[in-house]
Order: sequence, then structure tokens, then C-alpha cells
Amino acid sequence: MPILMRLLAAYAMLTALIVAVQFVFAVDPAWWGTIDRLMVAAILISLAAAYHGKRRADAAGYPDGEAGVRRFLDANVPLVAASALLIAFAFQWSDGLNDNAQGMANGGGLWAYIDPLFVVVAGAMGARMWSAAGRRAQAG
Repeated sequence: MPILMRLLAAYAMLTALIVAVQFVFAVDPAWWGTIDRLMVAAILISLAAAYHGKRRADAAGYPDGEAGVRRFLDANVPLVAASALLIAFAFQWSDGLNDNAQGMANGGGLWAYIDPLFVVVAGAMGARMWSAAGRRAQAG
């Protein structure tokens, strides 16, 4: 299982790197269609990892005081961010597909926000999954 987690984590982090390079340097706009398809899988991986992390934190419980608040935020913020990313991405991508089918040009106003959010969410969740897989491999 740790190997699968590491593969999924590497995929999410690599996709985040590709999106960051493409967003910052605008290497070739023709790549965005392919990158969008890669992003879908990485968003779903990030959402699943965030949901799993929240479930584990809820099952373990939250202590009183500052440590409990910190653990609560650590479990819930990634899930909310990944959910918001999925909603924004789905909205913008379906809008772009609809515009392309009708021969219209997509303004793409949300992409300026979606791409940096994707880099942060997918990169962070990939790093969390990578370290969690390492802890599982050491434990057993």
C-alpha cells in the first residue's frame, strides 16, 4: 500500500510542478488541454487524500485547547480547499468545453485562480501522502 500511496503522491506533485511551470512561463498554450486532463486525476487524488485525512482525524478525536484547534484546522482546511478546487475546476472546464463546442472563445477568468490553487493543494496533498506512506512503511 505505501508504494501505491507514493505513486499517487508523486503523480500529484509532478502534475503540480507541470502546472506551475506552464502557468509561470507559459511554455505552450496548446498543452493546456492535456494538462487539464492530468489535473482532473490529481484533483481527485488530492480530494480523496484530504477526505481520508479528515476521517482519520475525526476518528482519533480532537484534544482540548490549542492542539485540538490546530489538529481540527489541519484536517479540515485541506478538505475545504480541495473541494473548492474541484468545484471551480469543474465549472471552468465545463464552461470551456461548452464554448469550444459552440465555436466561442472561453474567457478563462477563473484559471488565473484555479492554477495557483491547484499547485498549492495538489503539491501539499502529494507531500502529505508521500510522508504518510513513509511512516506506514517504517511502522510495518
